[in-house]
Amino acid sequence: MMKNAALLSAALVLFGCASQPKSKTEDFVPTPLPEVGTVSSDARLEQLQTSMTELLERLDVLNDRIAKLENAAPATPATILLPPGEGARRADEGPRTAAQPQPAPVERPTEAPAPAQSSAALRGAQLADNYRNALMLYGKGRIAESRAAFQQIFDADPSGELADNALYWIGESYFAAGDYANAMRFYSRVMKEYAEQNKAPDAMFKMGLAFERTGDLAMARQTFDDTIKRYPYSTPAASARLELKRIRY
Repeated sequence: MMKNAALLSAALVLFGCASQPKSKTEDFVPTPLPEVGTVSSDARLEQLQTSMTELLERLDVLNDRIAKLENAAPATPATILLPPGEGARRADEGPRTAAQPQPAPVERPTEAPAPAQSSAALRGAQLADNYRNALMLYGKGRIAESRAAFQQIFDADPSGELADNALYWIGESYFAAGDYANAMRFYSRVMKEYAEQNKAPDAMFKMGLAFERTGDLAMARQTFDDTIKRYPYSTPAASARLELKRIRY
């Protein structure tokens, strides 16, 4: 009985606390929104797109390095060379006991890696480091320096895995500077010359944004539609759907 009374008393106390009105200090205070006109929706979209792309770029670099490590040929194990007839003699003798002396193994000398392969691997690693540094320059707002760095990466290996990335970010550097004509020129190169590479969807979406910034909304809508149709499951396609809803009417 005493236990039931204690539980009843506790329930009444809780009910009384719950029925009391909350003070103003207990209410949820939402985070204040920026004043109207301080940050435009276009600027916010551009900042979000750039940040997301930078993260994806860094993942591309890491995935590229991991793939190279996984595809590296394993070291050839050393083999023992036996004189002619030695193998057959050992088979006839059967397994040796622990008391029998073991002959010294004759090891095959390890072949040194081919100089061409070694230099290619070093060049690829250096390009990956240069690409990362160029991205860091862009992130710090050093647009002109990053553009020159990306151009050097492209010139060093126009048919390499980072060529489309370098061209795309050259276009991004012009877009950030408001030079939409040159930005579209590099986006177009990525779309045509590297249509099946990883930066083609991003280039097509940013081409649509460039059309929008220059006032050609018809071409912007067409480019966003093309992005969705060609790369339906990509992140740029999702961004294109949102942008179409904003400018369709």
